[in-house]
This record gives sequence, C-alpha cells and structure tokens, in this order.
Amino acid sequence: MTRARPGLRASARAVVEQVGDRTVFRELASQPPIVLRRTDRGLTMVTGAAGPLGGDRTDLTVVVGDGASLTVGSAGASLALPGAHGGTSSASVSLHVGSGASLHWEPQPLVVARGADHVVSLDVTLAESARLTLVETLVLGRHQETPGRLRTRWRVRRGGRPLLAQDLDVGTGAPGGWNGPAVLGDAVVQATALAVVPSVSPIDADPVTTVGGVRCDVLTLADPSAVLVVAIGPDTVRVGRALDAALWGRLTKTGSQ
Repeated sequence: MTRARPGLRASARAVVEQVGDRTVFRELASQPPIVLRRTDRGLTMVTGAAGPLGGDRTDLTVVVGDGASLTVGSAGASLALPGAHGGTSSASVSLHVGSGASLHWEPQPLVVARGADHVVSLDVTLAESARLTLVETLVLGRHQETPGRLRTRWRVRRGGRPLLAQDLDVGTGAPGGWNGPAVLGDAVVQATALAVVPSVSPIDADPVTTVGGVRCDVLTLADPSAVLVVAIGPDTVRVGRALDAALWGRLTKTGSQ
C-alpha cells in the first residue's frame, strides 16, 4: 500500500533595516519550496520545488524597517497543481513596512491549473508614513484549460486602521464559477494593484476604463493616499500594461516624495 504524500510545510523570513544610506538585510531565512535570494534589485523568491501541490502550506514574512526600501519579486511564475493526492494548498504572506519605509511587492503570476485548490492569504501592516506598491497577477488555467479553484484574502492596515479587506473566490467549484458575467467573463487573467503613497493623491476619473482592450476598475479608497486597480483580460502582457497605465495615470504628485 502506497503511503500518501504529506504536504510540504515551509516558512521563510526576511528583515531589512536602514543603516546610513543603505538598506541591509538583518535576517534572511528560507526553506524549499520558498528560497529567498538577495539580488541587485532587492529580494527574489525562487521556487525550490514543484507546486504548490495539494496539501502544501507555506508562510512568508517580510519586515521593512523604518526608513528602509525593498523590492520583492520572483524568478518565475508559480503553478498551483493538485498533486498526486489532491487536497488544498495554502500560502500565507505577512508584510510589515515601518515609518518612512517603502516596499514594492510584485511576484510573477500565479497560475491555477485544473484540479488545484489553492488559498492565498496576504496580511499587510503599514506605518502612517510608509509607501507601498503591491501587485498580484492571477492566471486561471493553462492554455485552453479549465482552472482549479482559487481563494485569495487581502487584509491591509495603515497607521493601526483598516485600509482594505478584499476576498476573491473563483474557479471550478467556487460559488460564482469563474467565467460568468459577474466574475471574469471571457478573461482568464486578473491583476490587482494597491498603491499607498502619502505624498500623492488620486486624480478624479471614471471608475471603469479600458486600456488596450483590457478592462480596468479604479477604486479610490477611503484613505486619500491609496488607490486600488483591478484589470482583467486575455493575457498577462496586455493586462500588465493596462494595469500600470491605469494605476499611475490616476496618481499625481502633491508634495515632495
């Protein structure tokens, strides 16, 4: 009798601080499938194993100390798969950005393959004067493939107050499915960007716009320093370009950076 594969359990943590005019790493620890590497751009997440597969659970914490600046990306796209034994996989990310600090978070897309059941939880804590750019790109299924199920949860707090609470549940088995008119329609890619920049404020504009054939919903939050953009379309290239244009086209400088 073949023993069922236990899901992987892995955690990773990165802490940076400002020392003089440089941002330095005070702590950097990881284990497969999350491998963290320092690069010229900042911090790169490298996949050390296939997946996430059904049953896997990962936890990542990033702390950007007061006055420090960090860019976090990934070396390639992630592919959520059911694995040989199925089950739900999960990834939890906690981001902490201190006073006067800046974090740009933009990993490569997450692709949810047929049969996968994946949950992503993102918790962000910002100081009042912290800057943040957060970009998440989701791809439902590989080419001409019915996707698995994906649930995402964003919770963002700024200066001790709630800034954003957003949940998404799409894919096969989700209450709204994935391709209905109230969900993504014919689109298979969704990208979401949150910008929190204390020195800028959003320009008044239509909440829905089309950029290069890609629909973008632009939401000004209760906090005047924050703007949320959601773009849906047929591929990551066009969606990414539209997201950038819609996001930064809604921001204007109102004070020194």
